[in-house]
Amino acid sequence: MSIRLKLIITYAVLVFISAAILLFAGITIVTGVVAATIDSVFDEGESHGAIMRTLDVLVELRQTDKYNPEDLKDPVFIEKISKESEFINGGIIVKYQDEIYNYGELPQDKSFYDKLVPTKDFDGYDRNDPDEEHLISEDGKKYYYMDYTFGTEDKVVYYLVIDVTSSAFVNSTGGRWFFGILIGILVIVMTPLWLIISKDIIRPVRKLEQGVKQIKDGNLDFKLETDSKTEMGDVVESFDAMRQELKNSIEKQIKFEENRKELISSISHDLKTPIASIKGHVEGIMDGIASSPEKLDKYLSVIYQKSRDMDQLIDELFLLSKLDLNRLPFEKKEIKVIPFLDAIKDEMQLGWESDNNSIVIHYEDSVDDETTFVADQVQIKRVFVNIIQNAMKYMDKDEHKIDIEVTAFSKIIKFKISDNGQGIPEDQVPYIFDMFYRVDESRNSTTGGSGLGLAISKQIVEQHEGTINVSSKLGVGTQIIIVLPKKIEVLHEENINY
Repeated sequence: MSIRLKLIITYAVLVFISAAILLFAGITIVTGVVAATIDSVFDEGESHGAIMRTLDVLVELRQTDKYNPEDLKDPVFIEKISKESEFINGGIIVKYQDEIYNYGELPQDKSFYDKLVPTKDFDGYDRNDPDEEHLISEDGKKYYYMDYTFGTEDKVVYYLVIDVTSSAFVNSTGGRWFFGILIGILVIVMTPLWLIISKDIIRPVRKLEQGVKQIKDGNLDFKLETDSKTEMGDVVESFDAMRQELKNSIEKQIKFEENRKELISSISHDLKTPIASIKGHVEGIMDGIASSPEKLDKYLSVIYQKSRDMDQLIDELFLLSKLDLNRLPFEKKEIKVIPFLDAIKDEMQLGWESDNNSIVIHYEDSVDDETTFVADQVQIKRVFVNIIQNAMKYMDKDEHKIDIEVTAFSKIIKFKISDNGQGIPEDQVPYIFDMFYRVDESRNSTTGGSGLGLAISKQIVEQHEGTINVSSKLGVGTQIIIVLPKKIEVLHEENINY
């Protein structure tokens, strides 16, 4: 599940939970405030009875106003009504013209009476007025009143006044409780978000930060791992893949540098040997050692051969350099397999002087006269010639045999070149395509060769979008497999068992 989807689901759930908690908290606080206000006005445990008595008083006032309105002005009646209401923190104040009757635990100052303003133009309590109009303050206390006006001509106003100072404490406590609930909601909301952010974002970012520090310090021998399956987990895995590629690149660069040094050393050695030979034979001629025509002809022949070896070495180095830089132009075209290989066989067979030497080509049923592959004919011929020449050089059996097996697939051609020579030690097989690598350095003195043939062959095949592989068994022989595309469009879709 992606981080985005997780956050959306979490947000939706938390909004629902928060709304439910806020609704519950609001109902609870309002209920608590109302209950606390009632308890602050009436004796504990008598709220219901006090409310019923208050309703009875109002009914009695209405009945008196209807049948005996004069009683509403009577102080005895007013005192009786006040006692029946039994307010603990309040009482009844009656205003009639200039007369004021106060029965109960209420201030008796004129300033207090002046704050009691009747509801205008209405016979009774106006429930549409905002509560703030009926809140008054006196001597640091707060009072809430309800007024009822009776009579049609002589207005008698009854004020039911309640001391609500203690409800401020209730409100304060409720406020603190409400604030506590909000803190709780915040914790509920933030906890899952924090867990998601910590697991899926913060921890992967910290791993990336550690990885960056390691790379900055030049250390690439570490591995970043994460159990996150989100986008950030993919970023960590990509970063580790980048680290591995960077490490491989540096290792390749180091290897290239080592190869460069080895190349310089090998070139120096391979050039120094023929130059020293040429120099020695020239000095022999100059010193008169080659005194006879036959000896002189021999010296000149050696000088000429060594010059050719040097020329071949320089040409192959130049070719290899252009291959490394991808600057060797290839004229790729479709080449018919059978005529191409038959021509190489005839050419190589002529240079192999022995009756017990043979080059045999096996064409599978999938190969016919029209079967082609794509290559630069000159360069790909160089590959086959190099491989066959190497096989010829290192034969150690009485009967020398080279077999070439050709198989065609839908998009590729496979060439398997096998010999029955002395073979290559298993531990040296991976290196035979390296520049100047010789399985046995002593061979160079007897068989010649620059040590670049197989390295050049590998480069040519790979730049034809093909592959070249080798397998060998010491004392049995060597097998080299070359795979090349049949068409211009190169696709590696077939699974070929080498």
